[in-house]
Amino acid sequence: MNVKEYISGGAIESYVLGMSTEEERREFESLAATYPEIAKARNAFELALEEQLLRDAPAPPAQIKATVLSAVQTINTDSIANPLPAEETPVRSMGIWKWMAAASLLLMAGAAWWGFDSNKKYNHLQAQTDSLQQQLTTATAQLNEMKADAGLLQNPAVKMAAMKGTSNPDIFSTIYWDTASKDVYLMLNNLPQPAGDKQYQLWALLGGQPIDLGMIEVTQKRLLYRMKNVQNAEAFAITLEPTGGSTAPTSTPIVLSKL
Repeated sequence: MNVKEYISGGAIESYVLGMSTEEERREFESLAATYPEIAKARNAFELALEEQLLRDAPAPPAQIKATVLSAVQTINTDSIANPLPAEETPVRSMGIWKWMAAASLLLMAGAAWWGFDSNKKYNHLQAQTDSLQQQLTTATAQLNEMKADAGLLQNPAVKMAAMKGTSNPDIFSTIYWDTASKDVYLMLNNLPQPAGDKQYQLWALLGGQPIDLGMIEVTQKRLLYRMKNVQNAEAFAITLEPTGGSTAPTSTPIVLSKL
């Protein structure tokens, strides 16, 4: 077993922070008993964590101090009101026991506060971990989408057609049509955001007749967007339609292309 790799792999941190499964916990304890290096690394992490928590811990609330002082006062009062008989009075002063009791109360209160604060920090750390995990999952999904899009662009069966603006040359999009599967993909190069009551709609043109290929959401973030399948097409066009789309174009094309 490579002990160094195991120590650097995060098992110690998971065990100490209570994030290990029951099986991982038993495995760790067995390995710690077998390999002194693992036990030493665990002790070092626990010590470093304790020092960090104590260094960052806020001062205990004012009510803890008040509780301790009240307890000390109670002990003082009881000692004065109920003194021990002379023959039973110990040689040492009762003051030492008074301060020992006060110190015990302070330690208990401080431990309770430290436990509360440590739990709060752990919950915050767990929330950060969950957030990072979600970000990693999202980034992985986006990377897989980009890989799929890159593979599509390299497919020799895919035809590309640049859709140029009919009245504004700065507006354009790109069509990718898979002649084997008949799938249609759209790249939103530069389409301005339409008015709130309008939406872009993609059409395939065959024999002068428009075929609806779906609505376009300019706010989408993907490189390529899959539209409706079309068996045959001579050209593609995008028009500006009422939100929800039309059964036939109601405006002149914003961009147009021919295959």
